[in-house]
Amino acid sequence: MVSDDREDLKVKFEETQEMWRKREQALKLLLNPPDVEVGTTPSNVVFEDGKMRLLHYLPITEEQHKVPLLIVYALVNKPYILDLQPDRSVIRRLLNEGFDVYLIDWGTPTEGDKYFTLDDYVNWYINDVVDFIRTRHHLDSISILGYCMGGTLSTMFTALHPEKVRNLVLMVTPLDFEADQGLLRLWAGPEYFDTDKLVDTVGNVPGEFLNFGFLLLNPVNNLYSKYVMFTGKADNEEFVRMFFRMEKWINDGIPLAGEAYREFMKKCYQQNLLVKSQLELDGKRVYLNKLTMPVLNIVAQYDNLVPPESSMSFTDLIPSKDKKLMLFKTGHIGLSVSSAAHAKMWPQVSEWLRERSSVKGEEAKPPKQKGVSKKSSTKKSGK
Repeated sequence: MVSDDREDLKVKFEETQEMWRKREQALKLLLNPPDVEVGTTPSNVVFEDGKMRLLHYLPITEEQHKVPLLIVYALVNKPYILDLQPDRSVIRRLLNEGFDVYLIDWGTPTEGDKYFTLDDYVNWYINDVVDFIRTRHHLDSISILGYCMGGTLSTMFTALHPEKVRNLVLMVTPLDFEADQGLLRLWAGPEYFDTDKLVDTVGNVPGEFLNFGFLLLNPVNNLYSKYVMFTGKADNEEFVRMFFRMEKWINDGIPLAGEAYREFMKKCYQQNLLVKSQLELDGKRVYLNKLTMPVLNIVAQYDNLVPPESSMSFTDLIPSKDKKLMLFKTGHIGLSVSSAAHAKMWPQVSEWLRERSSVKGEEAKPPKQKGVSKKSSTKKSGK
């Protein structure tokens, strides 16, 4: 009996020692994070306008689908979440499936960019990029994949320029803000949040402000539980590197142009004008009944940032006869980086897009050459 007690005590002592060893190791790593590489898939910058860069990823397969794919990223954070590490890279997976992939990297807005509006992003930047790709590939239309807020901008663009979009893929995209019953929608209500006062005070909305709001949507997990999990897996090298890649992205936020933020919060979050077909950009109404092309709407079931209802209801609002809602059991970021999404969901996305990427119609006419844009950086910055 005494021998058994001593053995139990020895086991508990060793378990306690192991627990403290892992805690010490975890603390050392958190205080001195390892260097991690992100966004490693090779690409070239093929088009630039101000701080915006268009990346074209080098092909991996010998044969490629004829219709190229443009990824329109959100205006906040940096786009390498879609290329976080080679085995969990949306970019690399699409390349492996034979797609010709482009991505808009918006860059980091400075004080001179605070007057940029939604119209500037939609009808200036995205429009010029799409025309560049159409001309480069001699096509009338291309496919667009919009991520999060980038999906909202892509929807606006497609409704205004439907002839230029062959297929529209939306990924965790906020669209119907009355259907959105999440915390962010509540906090953004005009009775609680004065958008004008914020923008008039700070100009560009700081990335730290936006990021902290996102973290508070799930504070227990974002500010506590994940570190407890990290402590238990601090000796797993693969887990540690993935953890710090995620931490790098989460804390690598960028400011959002003040006027674009003001419009997005007031016209979308607070007034829900987009789904009502009452939104106007540069005097032109954005009508959802123009969305007759194939549309794939990818929704994360456990999304705290963009509640599923905000995206799901949109599918019923558009007239396309070739539309599909894809609901996957993960969170907002999980669609991009989870092993389950890459194993089960992205092959389905690739198949859907591949079936709709054959070339039809005549070659595109080169876009008309523009003179000095009325939306030049000089005028926008007030200089």
